[in-house]
Amino acid sequence: MLALPGVGQVREIVCYSDVFSPYVIQEGDDIRGIDVDAIAEAGRRVGIKVRFQLLPWVRLEREIALGERSDVECAFAYTLTDARKAYMDFTTVPVKLTELSIFARTGTFPAFKGIEDLRGKTVGIRRGFKLPAEMQAMVDSGVIQMEEVNRDPQNFEKLARGRLHAVLSNREVGNEVLERIASTDIVALLPSVQITPTYMVFNKAKGLNALIPLFDKGFKSMVADGTYRKIRARYL
Repeated sequence: MLALPGVGQVREIVCYSDVFSPYVIQEGDDIRGIDVDAIAEAGRRVGIKVRFQLLPWVRLEREIALGERSDVECAFAYTLTDARKAYMDFTTVPVKLTELSIFARTGTFPAFKGIEDLRGKTVGIRRGFKLPAEMQAMVDSGVIQMEEVNRDPQNFEKLARGRLHAVLSNREVGNEVLERIASTDIVALLPSVQITPTYMVFNKAKGLNALIPLFDKGFKSMVADGTYRKIRARYL
């Protein structure tokens, strides 16, 4: 159990995410990235040591939903939904703003205007990703077909081979994948589908909501003094 600053000497928490480069990068036993470095620094500023571990997105959310039966206390970075509020406590200051974009081969959408242009198309997405409400409605009605994979590069490889019409991805994540695979035939389309905040969360059943104002304070101070901008610059 975590002892909060001022309550005891142990000030440590384990926080989980999935690999999501450049936000969460795994190199051997080392876990780093924009979100990792930012959360570690926010914690350091308020006297909390944060260690990091990895779990796949879908499994991680299921673990948090188990409440007391789960060992997971902390995770990131999640969009705020009514369903998640039932088993997650959210920081009020986001870890980041997530820009979701449609990626496609050059010429597939010569005059892209938005989600409506995806009617009748097959779109790749990472398993566990929450779709924008408008897009989810189109999927539910069958006008867009979705294909899920476990890792972002798999989607872009399928797109490059013509097995998908498009991929929905975080814009910066997608651009990094394209740089890695040296693709020049796939582009991020404008306008972006959605820009939404994503947050650090705590397992509601663990009673850790006292950590929220502490991490909020840490995040705010990093933005104010330019540290967050410097962290992003290390990876982008």
